[in-house]
Amino acid sequence: MRNIAEIYKREIRFYFATPIAYVVIIIFTIIFGFFFYRSLVYYSELSYQLMQNAYYAQRIDLIMGVFSPVFSNNAIIFLMVIPPISMRLIAEEKKSGTIELLFTFPIKDIHIVLGKWLAASTIIVLMLVLTLPAPFMAFKFAGAAEWGPVLAGYLGMLLMGLSFLSLGILISALSENQIVSIIVSYGVLLAFWFLGWIIDPGSGKTIGKVLGELSIIGHLSNFVKGMIDTKDIIYFVLFIFMSLFLTLRVLESKRWRG
Repeated sequence: MRNIAEIYKREIRFYFATPIAYVVIIIFTIIFGFFFYRSLVYYSELSYQLMQNAYYAQRIDLIMGVFSPVFSNNAIIFLMVIPPISMRLIAEEKKSGTIELLFTFPIKDIHIVLGKWLAASTIIVLMLVLTLPAPFMAFKFAGAAEWGPVLAGYLGMLLMGLSFLSLGILISALSENQIVSIIVSYGVLLAFWFLGWIIDPGSGKTIGKVLGELSIIGHLSNFVKGMIDTKDIIYFVLFIFMSLFLTLRVLESKRWRG
């Protein structure tokens, strides 16, 4: 645990000693705030228009009208901002030669990977924490609080963000160039994003169902709607585990090859 903590502190210091963390967090917060503002304004206008009709007024849902669109858009924002966080985690160490120095210390590969992953995960958690005033504002506007579906959405965002990060650190371990790392990360994440759209899972074809199960966005949809499905949690946990496991194998290969 001590080695993990040391790697963690080293990475956190780097993030906040350079513009990376500040730029990513500011960009994320501004774009999230814009989407939230637009969704809340649209919901307000729609509510006002439907006030005259009791039937439609009862069917207005703050979760589906505001938070579901915001969380869906937030997934796109994560796709934009997480690769810049993960691109340097190992690629920069390999390019500068400091990875060999780390290998000379009594530190296991898993300590290196977990320390770096936890440090980058802290940035993701911080980004989400900074958006928490949004639901308080929405609930104050609506006069009622529905924290269950909102927390489900936040859980989905966190799991998806950690999955993006885990894949990013794997690609960073495979590359010695940060630019290559970020470009490949965007490409692979987009591939996992669109898997479910290649063949309609509802077409009855087995390949369509398989691709649908592998699609990241397919497992995010229930969280966005305010629902928690064990299957979706297992998918993200396995995604994170497999990405980190493969990262360890890449580092082991690098250690043995020198």
